[in-house]
Order: sequence, then structure tokens, then C-alpha cells
Amino acid sequence: MRLLFFIILFGVGYLLYHLYGKKLLKQGKAGLIKPALILLGVLLILAVLTGRANAIFAIIGGLLASAFRLAPLVFRFYPQIRELLHKFGFKGFADQRGSRVTTTTLSMTLNHQSGQVDGEITGGEFQGQRLSSLTLDEVKTYYNFCSTQDPQALRLIEVFVHHQHPDQREDNYWNKSRQYDGGSSSGNNPTMSAEEALDILGLNTGASKQEITYAHRKLMSKLHPDKGGSTYLATRVNQAKDLLIDQLSD
Repeated sequence: MRLLFFIILFGVGYLLYHLYGKKLLKQGKAGLIKPALILLGVLLILAVLTGRANAIFAIIGGLLASAFRLAPLVFRFYPQIRELLHKFGFKGFADQRGSRVTTTTLSMTLNHQSGQVDGEITGGEFQGQRLSSLTLDEVKTYYNFCSTQDPQALRLIEVFVHHQHPDQREDNYWNKSRQYDGGSSSGNNPTMSAEEALDILGLNTGASKQEITYAHRKLMSKLHPDKGGSTYLATRVNQAKDLLIDQLSD
């Protein structure tokens, strides 16, 4: 009787695979989730029918108990674990967070992993578009608009242009920000709130000193002027780190 049950089960599984399985597998990782859940359900049913459910639940309970005991340690050393896994090629554990710096008409983002910068325009003629979707001439138009309407955005646009159009680095056209900071490439940075500091470092409220330090180090490896980065953004990152660390000390 049991043999007949397994034969029927195998036949049903084979039929389902040819009818639906192949299509789901072609969808990549997302397509594997549903079959995996179905397989797990089938295995649990089999365990109940064969009297092995108690052993399986005991193993699951033991794993959960171990996970709860190890959780504080994992959270404490999460930045180091994530970086170590990434070095060994586990891309799924790569840092996908991003930093955001906002002005009146621009929300600039920096991907921590790739170092790519882009921005969503929130005011003016190109509102709702991304800098990366504009032609260089259109970026110039928006840049000129910001020179009178949003001076803080000038440095961010310059950072974007230097990243996306390296041939423009030596063009003096992209130096309008200097008239607002006395010729300094960094200038006097506006007062920063805790919320802005968290956005810049890509952190959530309640971030620990270790998380702040890790995010700062990660960003500075991309933004440090000695490595071809942006003096202005590096200054803002340092400012964000100092503010958040000082708050932890209070």
C-alpha cells in the first residue's frame, strides 16, 4: 500500500513538473520560491503519514533555539560578517544600501556597492526626471537653473557630471558652485539634521557606533578626493559621521 502511494506521488510530481515546473524554473530565483514551498509542504505531509513528524519538528525547534542564541552575536558583528562574505564572493550579502543628499530641487543618491551617483530632479523644467536620463545639454540647462534657484545642488550636479562625463572634468563651465563658497571646492556646508546624517550614511534610526563607522569607511573608500572622489560629498559624509557619533555620546 505504501509502495503504491509513493508511485502515485511520483507520478503526480512528474506531471506537475512538466506542466508548471519548467515554466517556474525559467523565471529564475523568484520562480523557485513557489515550488520550494510546495515541496516543503509535501515533505511535511509525508513526515506526518510516515510517523516522522515529531523528529522533524524537534530538529526545527533546535535550530530555532540556536538561532535565537546566536542572533545577538550576529547583529553585533554583522558589518564584519557581511564584508567578509562579500570578499569570498557571496554577492547576495553585498551592501545594497544607498546614501541620499537632498536640496530644494534635487535628491542625489550614491550606491554604496557600485559607487554610482544619480539624482531625481524635484523642481524646475525637468522635475520628475533623473539626471542620468538627461543629455549633457539638458544637464547644463538644469545646472544654470540651479545657479539662481538652488545653489546647493550645484556641487551635486558637478559630482554627477564628473562621474558620468569624465571628459568634462577639466571644463571650467562646471565650477559655478565656487562663487558661493569663496572659491573653495568644499565650501561652508549647511547645518545638518540627524535625519539628513542618517540618509547620507544610508543608515536607519538607532544605528550603532560600529554601523556608523562601517558606513563611513565604506563611503570614504568611494568618495575620498585622493581616489578621484568628491571633496564636497566626502566632507558631508564626515559631517554626518561626527554628528551621529556625538549624539551617541550625549
